[in-house]
Amino acid sequence: MLAATIAVGGFIGVPAMIYVLGAPAIMGSATELVIAFVMGMGGSFKYALHGLVDIRLSLIILAGSLFGVQLGAIGTTYVKGYVIKLVMGVIMIIVLFSRGLMVPVYSSQLGLINPLAEGTVKILKSTSFGLMIIALLIGAFIVLKAMWQGIRAERKTATQEVLDHGRV
Repeated sequence: MLAATIAVGGFIGVPAMIYVLGAPAIMGSATELVIAFVMGMGGSFKYALHGLVDIRLSLIILAGSLFGVQLGAIGTTYVKGYVIKLVMGVIMIIVLFSRGLMVPVYSSQLGLINPLAEGTVKILKSTSFGLMIIALLIGAFIVLKAMWQGIRAERKTATQEVLDHGRV
């Protein structure tokens, strides 16, 4: 249930491997991807046996994944480990606040507190969703900026090497 609702692997597993076990960021991310792949494959197979897999939607998600895999491969070349840790930390803090806003909504739905007004629920849900979008955009911005800087630095170094060899 936790894995389905808050992406325990990426949200808890990767930071745990990085900060608790001391694994490099790239190793933590790659390990989590293998775990997610194996678990996802098992779950998908089980649901497919019961006819609960929408092949069209699966193909759309796979097409998006192909883009993400390419971007990730490039990113691991140019993005330093500390940047990945920074992104994970920033996203986790923003998501923490986003989920915190939903606690009163969930508590109200479970009958633990008095029911909230419909307007209040809408505001809390909208703000929570907005924070999730902000987390996504901030994370993407930081990673893409680091990639761009890494690519520029590599090109500058390559250009300098060409010029240096031309003078010798």
